[in-house]
Amino acid sequence: MSINSAKMWCLCWLVYMPMSYLYGKRFVGPIVPLMLELRKELFLLPYNEIKWQNVCHLCAKEDLYYPHPLIPDLMWDSLYICIEPLLTCWPFNKLRQKALEVTMKHIHYEDENGR
Repeated sequence: MSINSAKMWCLCWLVYMPMSYLYGKRFVGPIVPLMLELRKELFLLPYNEIKWQNVCHLCAKEDLYYPHPLIPDLMWDSLYICIEPLLTCWPFNKLRQKALEVTMKHIHYEDENGR
């Protein structure tokens, strides 16, 4: 089987559409004992004490192919700090709701036609 960029696009589409829907819905699964054990094993600090905004750009040196430029990091941080709270207020939450509806239509379309 050859790797074709068109096939890769399809696979990315199938993965990222449901992930974007879950992110847009702010989905949080149930906290089960296994998850609590994994949190203790994976994180150095207790999970509830981690300041996620401070560590979101940290990456292991083995996984960092090139250093993050300052400008994109500042841009992403400012978008998260300024725009994300706006999207939860009226009338912007209606835009998010409409985007979630369109995303779900795409997911159902892929389910029906991908069989």
